[in-house]
Amino acid sequence: MKHLMIIVLFTIVFFSCNKQEKEEGKTPVARVFDKYLYKEDLKDIVPAGLSPEDSIGRVRNYIDMWVKKQALMKTAELNLAEEQKDVSQELEDYRMTLLISRYKQIFMEQNLDTIITEEQIEDYYNAHPEVFKITQPAVIALYIKVLKTSPNIDVIKNKYRSSRERDIEELKNLCTESAAEYDDFNNEWIYFRDLIVNIPVRIDNQEKFLKTNKYIEAEDENYFYFVAIKNYRLKGATAPVKFVRGQISVGILNERKEKLIRELENNIYNNMLDNQEIEIIN
Repeated sequence: MKHLMIIVLFTIVFFSCNKQEKEEGKTPVARVFDKYLYKEDLKDIVPAGLSPEDSIGRVRNYIDMWVKKQALMKTAELNLAEEQKDVSQELEDYRMTLLISRYKQIFMEQNLDTIITEEQIEDYYNAHPEVFKITQPAVIALYIKVLKTSPNIDVIKNKYRSSRERDIEELKNLCTESAAEYDDFNNEWIYFRDLIVNIPVRIDNQEKFLKTNKYIEAEDENYFYFVAIKNYRLKGATAPVKFVRGQISVGILNERKEKLIRELENNIYNNMLDNQEIEIIN
């Protein structure tokens, strides 16, 4: 912190002659009335690795903010009436709020059940279908990318539209032999944009396209692309549970927290009431 001396040298000289009481053994760098900021207070405000120029700037800004804050505080003290300066109740309310909040936090950390099962996620999802909406189209689809040199192109093109289990299994084997990509995304919902980004095709209006097309066929220099859209949901529809699993987990935990806090408050109240530690005086 040697470069701090560049900033504080003139203040050290000035305050060394000041008659007002200062903390023994400390070097003042700023004063507002009887409040002092010391060089020793500045040692932790500059992070390691900062250049001397940036360090000086950070220290100067800190001193400026401290002076302005103290000046405003002193002005408030001089201009407010005595009753306006009495903040004892606000401080007590704030202290009470902090203590209660900290105790509740510790209590929840020790008692909150954070394990969430798939069954609980499904139950929550089914109980709140109106809450979960998708913000863009989603699909259940089959995606195939196959080399143009593959001898199985015609068979693949014929079978990728089939829903028969035997055809689907044969299709998967053919794609593996043809050094192709085959992905049914585990028959789960995916965003349509995440699918078509892999295909050399332009779709300006996804919703209109999904309403009128079940299949996509495209090609580039080396590959053919085939997509079979088995199901779709448009923007604003109920979101598939896969998309909102994280949101559901948060909702379940929040409900558990609220229940836990209610039980804590009621138990404390009832126990103190039973022990005559609480009295309602009319």
